[in-house]
Amino acid sequence: MDTISLFIQLNSIIFGLVIGSFLSVCIYRIPLGRSIAIGPDEEEEVEPGLEALPSLPTQQFIDGKPVSILFPPRSFCPACRAQLPWFHNVPLFSWLLLRGRCGLCQAPISARYPIVELMSAFFCWLSFFHFGFTPTAFVIYGLCATLIVISFIDIDYFIIPNVITFPGIALGLATATANQFFSWFAYPCATGFVDGILGSLLGAGFLWLMAEGYFRIQGRVGMGLGDVKLLAFLGAFLGVWGSFYTIFIGSLVGSVVGIMMILVGGKKMSHHLPFGPYLAAGAILYMFSHTEWLRWIVALIVPLPIN
Repeated sequence: MDTISLFIQLNSIIFGLVIGSFLSVCIYRIPLGRSIAIGPDEEEEVEPGLEALPSLPTQQFIDGKPVSILFPPRSFCPACRAQLPWFHNVPLFSWLLLRGRCGLCQAPISARYPIVELMSAFFCWLSFFHFGFTPTAFVIYGLCATLIVISFIDIDYFIIPNVITFPGIALGLATATANQFFSWFAYPCATGFVDGILGSLLGAGFLWLMAEGYFRIQGRVGMGLGDVKLLAFLGAFLGVWGSFYTIFIGSLVGSVVGIMMILVGGKKMSHHLPFGPYLAAGAILYMFSHTEWLRWIVALIVPLPIN
């Protein structure tokens, strides 16, 4: 490994840790106050049959102002509400040195914070290791970071916020369009606008049909619209093949986990599982693997050209 490659990889880890700290802020703050942080249209996410799922936390205030992504500008302790000095907020190391407690009030701080930071650092390193110091690496890491936020919010509250997916769809289509004219981004990014729009519409449409079919047959909601919008977001960035691969692997992994929870954990068939993390897993596997075998399987069903 030459000196430049080592420098890039070490800095990608540091950069990933720093961004991971911000991702934890997003995971905590975005769900605070649905009407402020997410938008009133998100109310449609709570569909019949899902009312018993965890509700969003109550909006919090500091100095009379609602907590949001931008306010307060510095991190604060959820227990004592005091803003943390910078040396209490160094990614990973502060949590370890303070033994998982607030340095001001000694309240326990969740291990999720260093876990998110480590996940962010890992995917940042993997993106630049796999794709080199290229525009593609920045796009792929951005997708991984976004999927980390979406997955943890979905695990906590069974929602996938519109404030993430709607801008994500627009940005994905813009990226695909730029790729069509300038070829800035390599595989697995969508090759052009048509690939991006088809990946978004066909993937989301297929998932919506699955959800609607389940509702018609079972008479209850099995999948929220947030998952459909998440796939539209991923399809815009990853194109048709990325969209189908995400559905295939996400459904497979989700089914295996669901069966294990029933057999080992004693859960009922009606037990709700957040589907977002499994779609995220499918998308990440697609981004870092070769998928000619899946293209062959899909080509037997859908007559689309293989690039």
